[in-house]
Amino acid sequence: MTHLFPPTAALAEVAPIAEALVTGRLTLDPGADRDEAERQLRAVPGVDERTAAYIRMRALADPDVFLPTPQVRQAPASWRPWRSYALHHLWAAA
Repeated sequence: MTHLFPPTAALAEVAPIAEALVTGRLTLDPGADRDEAERQLRAVPGVDERTAAYIRMRALADPDVFLPTPQVRQAPASWRPWRSYALHHLWAAA
């Protein structure tokens, strides 16, 4: 082994999301409240609406997140509650 991943404290010094996780201002644990986690994410410097939604979709396994794409600006109502899956299909098809 030639490299080690940096310790949590070192990451917290340079990455606002890591600092929020270390201090407990942000919770992305399994079972975390998705709405609250997104609100916490949006409070982290540098995290915009799209980034917070993407983290919600991937880290919290939310099946109903939609990120507008150049091809599709709004998801049809029929895609609910599976908009994340539809989005993945759009990305794969692009």
